[in-house]
Amino acid sequence: MFPNQSKALLFLLVILTIGDQNVWASVKNGKQVETAEKNLPVQKHNTNQEPPYSEQQVKKAEKLLNSLPENIDKIKILLKVSDWYEASYNNPKTLEKAFQYAEDALRISQAIHSNIYSGKCYLQLAMIHELRNHNSMIEVTARKAIAVLTQTNELDDLAESWVMVWSSKMRTNAPIAQRLEPIFKAAALFEKTGNYKRIGDCYREISELYFSSSKFNSSLNYLKKAIFYYRAANLKEEAIYPISTRLNIIYEAEKRNKDIIRLKNKTLLQQSRLNNEVFLRNSMCIFVVLLLIILGLLYKSFMFKKKTNKILETQQNEINKKNTILQNLVVEKEWLLREIHHRVKNNLHMVVGLLASQTEFLKNEEAVQAINSSQNRIQAMSLIHQKLYQSESLSIIDMPSYIFELTEYLKDSFEIRNTIRFILDIDTFNLPLSHSIPIGLIFNEAVTNAIKYAFPEHENCTINITLKKNEGGNHILIIHDNGIGLPPYFDPYNNPSLGIKLMHGLAADIEGKFLISNANGTKITLEFTLNESNLD
Repeated sequence: MFPNQSKALLFLLVILTIGDQNVWASVKNGKQVETAEKNLPVQKHNTNQEPPYSEQQVKKAEKLLNSLPENIDKIKILLKVSDWYEASYNNPKTLEKAFQYAEDALRISQAIHSNIYSGKCYLQLAMIHELRNHNSMIEVTARKAIAVLTQTNELDDLAESWVMVWSSKMRTNAPIAQRLEPIFKAAALFEKTGNYKRIGDCYREISELYFSSSKFNSSLNYLKKAIFYYRAANLKEEAIYPISTRLNIIYEAEKRNKDIIRLKNKTLLQQSRLNNEVFLRNSMCIFVVLLLIILGLLYKSFMFKKKTNKILETQQNEINKKNTILQNLVVEKEWLLREIHHRVKNNLHMVVGLLASQTEFLKNEEAVQAINSSQNRIQAMSLIHQKLYQSESLSIIDMPSYIFELTEYLKDSFEIRNTIRFILDIDTFNLPLSHSIPIGLIFNEAVTNAIKYAFPEHENCTINITLKKNEGGNHILIIHDNGIGLPPYFDPYNNPSLGIKLMHGLAADIEGKFLISNANGTKITLEFTLNESNLD
């Protein structure tokens, strides 16, 4: 292999001749493992600062080891013997002996619970694994050393353990970030101990890592730091000279890299401008073509819309004429219905008048009462037709006003305005003609019966009239008097009375439940359900 100075001059010649920093990066990548092995070796730090053993001292120590007690002194001797075999490795046998002595030292250190010497032993094993090219075991033993040395103040050995982790990453070609992490930690620990030489070594290797990833500015900065710490460690200028030469190489590489980047940016800018001009020209052509297509489509759409508007205008005129005719028919129908209701009401009044005239010629009291009952029933129906032709809707009856007017009519008909008190409790809602006529007739029969039969003594006479809509959606009509009530023999379901039969029949017509009962007087209840669609 070339000396460090020759290699630096060779790399400078390659850079200056070819002018491509990638040549240096490719060569550097091929030499990174060698750099890890030779440029940054782990330094030995004996606790007692004693010089290493000579060959005679090693042979003498090997004879005494078996007789020595297992303590710190024996650990120190085992480590020195292991160091000698490691430093003088010529074949696998010497490395095997170094490994065995280091393992014996580790066993004793663990037995006496010494974190310091356990860490030193693990560090020794890591270095032996490095020489034996057991790359995977280097990091394993180095991290074990870190685990125990972290609990001690042996910062130099802890830093060297991180160097061994870095060496393992370099040998296994780990990503740059994984190589940088342990070497940065080692440098930080060496700074705490003031070991300027090792700080410079770490920064030099950091510079090489940044250089291999083409980060020339960072590489240049860390190489400057390395030179600073080498001089602080009083390193001779002859030793620093190759590093200074390397500094110039990195500086030139960074300069050329910047020039290349500047030229690339300029080329990209020109290419971008050219592409923009081509894009702009093509865009204008496409825009003109699209504009012509859009104008053609707009003109076609305008002509089609104009033609469609004419057709729609003709159709709209026809629809308007038909709507006018239909509206006139609706108005005529409404007036016709109003006229029909008006005439029905007049005819019913005429019937009432005829019945009233007929009573003047009747001598039988029962016949007169029958005629009067018929008059009241006809009047109930007549009042409905009167309200229909007077209202805006020709099929809906406002129940509160209808019940009130029918009650007033019955008061006047029987001349009881001051003898019987009516209490009305009517909810505000409308009913269709199909329900209002049956309810009006049932109301007429119930109130008439109460007036005629409930109050023979005419004292504190009250009739309560209630028409409500409950929570279930059903309507309930209740007519309750405080009179004498029903006779004991009265059967509400099998009674020959025309009024009772009429009320049962009318309740069945609207599918209602009709009930007559005694409750401090007579109570008539009608419960029925109204389909809301009938109100439309």
